[in-house]
Amino acid sequence: MEDEIAQVIGGDEAAGYRKYVDFVTKLYKYEMNDFIDKNIDTPFDLLTPNLARLIAIGGFRRLAPKVSQFLKDPRTQRVYSFQAMYAGVSPQQALAIYAVIAYMDSVNGVFFPKGGMHALPRALAGAATKHGVKIHYNSKVTKLEKNNSRVNAAITEDGSRYECDVIILSPDLPVAYRELLNKTPRRVKRLNYSPSCAVLLAGSNKRYDHIAHHNIHFGDSWDGVFEELIDQKRLMTDPSLLVTVPSHDDPQLAPKGKESYYVLFPTPNLSADIEWKREAPRYRDEMVRVMESRGYTGFGDSIEVEHLTTPLEWQAMGHEMGAPFASAHTFFQTGPFRPGNMARGFENVVFAGSGTQPGVGVPMVLISGKLAAERITGNG
Repeated sequence: MEDEIAQVIGGDEAAGYRKYVDFVTKLYKYEMNDFIDKNIDTPFDLLTPNLARLIAIGGFRRLAPKVSQFLKDPRTQRVYSFQAMYAGVSPQQALAIYAVIAYMDSVNGVFFPKGGMHALPRALAGAATKHGVKIHYNSKVTKLEKNNSRVNAAITEDGSRYECDVIILSPDLPVAYRELLNKTPRRVKRLNYSPSCAVLLAGSNKRYDHIAHHNIHFGDSWDGVFEELIDQKRLMTDPSLLVTVPSHDDPQLAPKGKESYYVLFPTPNLSADIEWKREAPRYRDEMVRVMESRGYTGFGDSIEVEHLTTPLEWQAMGHEMGAPFASAHTFFQTGPFRPGNMARGFENVVFAGSGTQPGVGVPMVLISGKLAAERITGNG
């Protein structure tokens, strides 16, 4: 074991990591203001000095080969390139600019809000209410009242009518177009979607002292995982998975002496020929089996309460193709080529969320709200 650790974090690999940190730090610096935190309408909006800087440092080369310039051990290469899966593409196909996710993960740092992830929207709602916003909960909008190119009001399922000068739509963009605007641009119909995932939430009476808050477990197959999920659209035969333990850092998220677990297995989205109503129970057992084989001894027997979310449930929650990571960040679905946040054919409809610019992930979605506000206020 000591030899194995030395092989991973020896002097050469550590020096390579420091160089990699310098690279992703530059990526973040060059990308944030001009390509992420900015409303982009045409490719010409990208013509800034930072574009030339990104090209010069190799930002538009492929991610996996770029990472391998700095990191030579296959295990560290995986740790700093697997994030491409969140963008819906393999590390071999993703652009190196997506290494900016690794910057946010490992340089900026990952933060977990006390009280669980839902504490974040609750805090945002509290700030909004403090500034005079009135929030109507459990009020599903089922229809928009339109007059030519403007939306005049939102109608909820109980028949309530809310007049508006401007409306921001935060459902998944293709769903908003289809179900609320009743018209879908051709390019939105042709979008390709990221892989989906099966998520097992488990309340357990078992604690594992050898794990951290976030734990990534890779199978022996690496390229094969992406080929199966993206190209072949089938379940992983040698899974890579994420296990998060919220109660590790916030014990109040589980009863005393208990633990909470969030187990994520990437899966194909609903374009695959998988009957999830039939498959879900079997796959749940497979998830538990794989966890136990990766060191979570007795995990299945320790579960006291659980909930499984499959692509079918993601679809029911409003994610097109059952893909919670939205449309894939391929080259022609990124930046100015990603669906814009101004609705086609409407003057006063703005989108927010992962389906529009800048893209997927909590930081990006929060920025999408800021960009939507700037569309309305004219600032920024």
